[in-house]
Amino acid sequence: MSKNWLAATLLPWAAFAQNSTESTDITIYNRVEQPATSALAPVEVITKAEIERRQPRSLVDLLETLPGMQFGSQSGGIGQLSSLFVRGTESAHVLVLMNGRPMAQMVSSNVDFSQLPVSNVERIEYIRGPRAAIYGSRAIGGVVNIITTSQVNSAQVGVTTGSNDYYAADVSINQWVTDATRLQLATGYRETRGYDVIPDNSQSDRDGFDSKNLTLGIEHKLNQAWSWDTNFNGWENNTEYDYYEPYFGSPGSDSNHTEAYQVDTGIRYQDEQLTGQLNASYGEYESEDWNTESGRDTASNISTATHRLDGLVQYHYSEQGYILSGMDWQRDRLLAETTSYSAPDRDNTGVYASVFHTWSPVSVELTGRVDDNEQFGTHGTWQSALSVDLPNQHKTTLSYGTAFRAPNFIELNFLSGEPEPEKSENIELSLEGDYSLFSWQMNLYRNDIKGLLFNQTPTVKDNTDAVIEGVEFVIKTTTGPVHHTASFDYTDAEDKRAPNQGKQLLNRAKRKFSWTGDVDVARTNLFVQVLYVGERETPDAVTFERTFTPSYTIWNIGARYPLTRQLILNGKINNLFDKDYQVVDGYDAPDMEFYVGADYRF
Repeated sequence: MSKNWLAATLLPWAAFAQNSTESTDITIYNRVEQPATSALAPVEVITKAEIERRQPRSLVDLLETLPGMQFGSQSGGIGQLSSLFVRGTESAHVLVLMNGRPMAQMVSSNVDFSQLPVSNVERIEYIRGPRAAIYGSRAIGGVVNIITTSQVNSAQVGVTTGSNDYYAADVSINQWVTDATRLQLATGYRETRGYDVIPDNSQSDRDGFDSKNLTLGIEHKLNQAWSWDTNFNGWENNTEYDYYEPYFGSPGSDSNHTEAYQVDTGIRYQDEQLTGQLNASYGEYESEDWNTESGRDTASNISTATHRLDGLVQYHYSEQGYILSGMDWQRDRLLAETTSYSAPDRDNTGVYASVFHTWSPVSVELTGRVDDNEQFGTHGTWQSALSVDLPNQHKTTLSYGTAFRAPNFIELNFLSGEPEPEKSENIELSLEGDYSLFSWQMNLYRNDIKGLLFNQTPTVKDNTDAVIEGVEFVIKTTTGPVHHTASFDYTDAEDKRAPNQGKQLLNRAKRKFSWTGDVDVARTNLFVQVLYVGERETPDAVTFERTFTPSYTIWNIGARYPLTRQLILNGKINNLFDKDYQVVDGYDAPDMEFYVGADYRF
């Protein structure tokens, strides 16, 4: 059977649309719940039902087809280093939240999405463009909120096995034990022997990964207006990887152990006009790297912690508008056991206010924020948006926003002189249409970043300026029984300083395309997914000189079949046509992989 014939046969039988019939209320836009359709910025929501249909083995697997997202630095398969680039900005320019709170890993480095557990994720919200006026530092390219809590009663056990000796088992219970109290427990384990991510060196071994995670939660409704909740999320991972001998010498680190947890609690008030909340969270992140032959007692490690308090009040003065104000305080710390770096504790206090009003067909938002950073002083950011409903179900939105990012603790150890925060200005025009047969959205944006920090080598960082101009086009439609979601990104991320003036920033493809479709037929849900990523310049694995990494196209397919009302069988094939490709120069991406499993619901 030829590949072309097989592709043509499978195309009508696709699965997974990024919107579903589940609730699409979001909290990521301004920290309080509101309909996604009221947000004056591009927002994507991935629901629990969609996560189950996609059958992701990692968050990279789940997120890589979303518009504006590129995992431009991915050093292999499951568990290997994966850095997210949103709209051509740096991986440090996407703010990653867990249940609305920043993660402790961002104190010292960028969030590695391959290390985060996916089995306990109930929902993901993703907003593109700057949101520093609401969230403060880092929200230059976008914000991702990983939500582990759920309001839906459920109890489930799942097992999966697959390629490269992959095994996974998950248990989750989420129940309202009384009319006022909900309890949640989720735990999971996964492991894989992996494959040799750098086959051309003397480390001819398989690079495995194992991970275990735990989620605990309780929510209690005190009365009709007041509620309280507390959540714990923790995980522990072990990763084997390869180092490049010509650059790092021998022996270099080839093993990693990561531990992380976050505890958060909050109390909320809500009536017809007034919403208020007060939240607190604490998180720790520790990472150790060592060479197997030398032993773990030679490990270099870094351990960080984040303390956070935040609160807000929103008042709906009429059906046409609201005012919102809030503040947050965050302390970033390097813990005492850290041996690789040193830095003082750093506090940041932010206050912000926002007003939204609609005079049909016009809607306006204006938000301002001031941050007082103990290390980098006071910074003001603001956001504005004007949206107009046009005839025949069309809409246009014009927005402008500023943002900044303070260097993290690791960057401070490599920067000379007096480091300054990165600053950006973003202007965006959005056009969209929503018809009976299909909907579409086109976003045009320009992001001007001053003082951009980028890696020249693993130990040398420098500053530059960059102008990123891009276009996103998303279309969703139904043809017969098939539901389609397609997106196209064009990202021109230009370096503005010598010696790379006029060149594309590293690890960014100018062109990316994805298509996903799904259909339910004879009780079976089937899906096909296509991802194309264009060529991009990446650092040579040995010399770190610029080198072109070729484009690639991969196909994924999967199916879910309910054998009984409780027992659901599932299967998935990643990289269906066994494409030989690399995301990062020198590191092989996975070959064709298959997975089969079953979920039992009580």
